[in-house]
Parts: sequence; structure tokens; C-alpha cells
Amino acid sequence: MKKFPRINIQNGQGLVEYGLLIALIVVGLILALSLGGVSLSDLYCTVASGIGGGESCNEQKMYCQDSFDGDLSAWQPLNNTVSLNDGQMCFGSGLQAMNKCSMKLPESDYVIKMDDVSISSGNGYGVFFRSTVDSNGLDGYVFQYDPGWKSSKYPNGALLIRQWINGREISTPIAVTPIGENVYNTPHDFEINVSGDTYTVVMDGKEVLSAQDSTYTTGGTGLRSWFGTSACIGDFSVFETP
Repeated sequence: MKKFPRINIQNGQGLVEYGLLIALIVVGLILALSLGGVSLSDLYCTVASGIGGGESCNEQKMYCQDSFDGDLSAWQPLNNTVSLNDGQMCFGSGLQAMNKCSMKLPESDYVIKMDDVSISSGNGYGVFFRSTVDSNGLDGYVFQYDPGWKSSKYPNGALLIRQWINGREISTPIAVTPIGENVYNTPHDFEINVSGDTYTVVMDGKEVLSAQDSTYTTGGTGLRSWFGTSACIGDFSVFETP
């Protein structure tokens, strides 16, 4: 009679126990790394990069940054309403200053990130992008946080994108959306993604505005303000597009 192999139940139980033990060890290591401030994704990227001999997890490259902890030499020109205050650049009305680093960038696509931007009074501030300056003035685009753009449709003002031609803003926006509540004395974080002919604005982690236009294809970034504005910004950075 043919004999069938005997199944060792104890060996099977041992494999299960080993599996549970390994799982517990892995969970313990993850918890230990987390408590030690080590990101599991960062660890994976480091190990994978070491094995592959290159970058396995690419981060956005930073082109320019100003955290406003030193001086204001990164901006040109500045008026006498601009000052540094506890790690922020604070400014009044009439500002039109370009970020010198960004004006030298060969890249036409980038992401502008601004942290802790707060306005306490006035009609608004703006961020230039894809902008150039010559003897005729500024050409490019501007994103505006504009409480002064008020109407029955925009009771608190508007977020908008405009063109500038020969140093003058074009009054009709190429994109506009209402500002919500808490217009003043509330810090906001912004990302302006400049990619091809599409410009997307993210406010506090939520996409709020998008426009398409192909008039300007190159140029740097800057800041502006108008009509009684008093505002501060905590960080200004320019990154590569993801």
C-alpha cells in the first residue's frame, strides 16, 4: 500500500509563530524609528538610493529662498515701507520689488511657495511671476490677494490673476474667484504652480484658482502692494515643478 507523507502539524505551527514574531519585530522597529524622528519613507529612499547608486526618491529642487532672517538684499528695488520684523518681511503700500535670484533663473516653469502671509489693512498684495522688467516697465503676470476688488458678487474681495504690459496692469483678470471670510489678520500659505500655459493657485492646501494663458513664457517673481496695505510674509521660496 502506498504511504502518504505525514504532515507535521507542530512544524506548521512553528512557521506561523515565526511569522508573528517577525511581524512584531517589524512593527517595533517602525515605532522606534517614528519615536526617534526618522521618517520611514526617508529611510526607504536612503536605502533604495544606496542600492541603486542614484536618487530613487526625488524631492523638489529649491531654486531660491528667503526666510527673512538676515537682510533684504534678495529684493530689488525696495521702498521705505519695507522692514524685517521677527523673521518676517513686513511692507506697506506701493511695494514693487523683484526677487533677484528668480530673475536669473533659466527655468520658465516653477512653483512659488509663500508661508504665513497676513494682511492687517488695505486693499491687497500681489505676487509677480513669469515677469521681466525693462525700460518700458514690467511685463508678466500677477496673482493678487485683493480685498479691494469688491462687488455684490465679491463681497470680501477676490483672488485673481492679471497680465501686466509695459508697466501697467490690465484691468480685466484672466481668472478670478471670491475671497472667503477672515480676510484680515489671518495668516495664509500659498503655492503658485507655473507650468506651461497653466497657472494654479493653492491656498492653505486647497486649489482656489486656475488660469491658462500663453502670452509670457519666461521671467522671474516679485511682490507688490497698493492702497494702504499693511502686510507681512514669513517665507518666500521658488521650487522646481513636481
